[in-house]
Amino acid sequence: MAVAYAADVGGLGLALADVVLLFACNERFAPYFSVALQSVVEHMDRARHYDVVVMTDDIAPQTAATLTRQVVEGSHGAAAIGFLDVNEAFERLAAPKLRTHGHFRRQTYFRLLAPELLRVPKALYLDSDLVVLRDLAPLFDTDVTGRLLAATQDVDTIGQACGYDATVMRYLHRDLGMASELDYFQAGVILFNLDEFRRRRPTAELIDTAARRMWRWADQDVLNMAASDDCVRVDLRWNSLYDWEGFRRARIVAQAPAAQRAAFEAAYADPWVVHYAGPDDRPWLYPRCDRGELFWEYAARSPFYPEIQRRLSDSRRTARGLLKRAQVFALYRGQSLFDFVFRPGTPARTAIIAGFRAIGGGRLI
Repeated sequence: MAVAYAADVGGLGLALADVVLLFACNERFAPYFSVALQSVVEHMDRARHYDVVVMTDDIAPQTAATLTRQVVEGSHGAAAIGFLDVNEAFERLAAPKLRTHGHFRRQTYFRLLAPELLRVPKALYLDSDLVVLRDLAPLFDTDVTGRLLAATQDVDTIGQACGYDATVMRYLHRDLGMASELDYFQAGVILFNLDEFRRRRPTAELIDTAARRMWRWADQDVLNMAASDDCVRVDLRWNSLYDWEGFRRARIVAQAPAAQRAAFEAAYADPWVVHYAGPDDRPWLYPRCDRGELFWEYAARSPFYPEIQRRLSDSRRTARGLLKRAQVFALYRGQSLFDFVFRPGTPARTAIIAGFRAIGGGRLI
């Protein structure tokens, strides 16, 4: 077990003496986050202690109380949970407006605040749209001495750069300044060396970079600019991306170099963390999606299970829900048609995508 250390985390009352897990969540997403939390709790090593820190801007007291009971009772005392208000941190940093677009929301930027909010040596950050299939302590124990973080390669982005969307290659090299597209990492599961970030990449610097323009993958790009060449690579099984709409493996990952394809498939066959990263086709609204059964297995033991079921039902019968489903179907069919007409790697495809990107916008938060 790690040596205990003092921590200043806004009076959470957590010991923060061993495994520190960090999430970002809002009230709307809390039921789905509870599924991730359930999967984490069920795989905890009772010989370790886990402190779960949730960065939020609006989680209600009742919701926080339910999540607290879920962790404390489910872990039988091996874990505790606390909630951090990010609004105070944004105000203290006099943070500029940050852009969102597509499926990216304000919460994606919360992880940039980790060095500012958590006065601890390191913390394991996880997105809230995933399920954990084994104990996270071995990942937390990864040696990141002298490095900024540990993360997996992002084979999806690498596949886009290497053929599915040629504009990504230019973007990674020209806009992000990366020496190699193979260095790009996926930010949904990150072991942060917070001490090293505070020394070399302070939070204010990260926020200023994020606000400079609308980055294609939001704060993930910011973190890659800061740390892609200063990163410990971990097994892809710690962040195995599900096969979004059947596109990811057959069309995108298929464009990646052979070594990355093989690593992706090995992780897909034996995942330790399944990450539902994508703009739609998520299991809480599409139970038959790839790996959707894993989400619902843990959802059935979540205290928010009735609410998750209610939302699924509403999405299938209300006008708003049906409209959203129609939009997703149109997007999927449109992408399929586009891929058929404009094959990956062709100049026409690249020109059309570049033009579409050039007229893109974003919302300010």
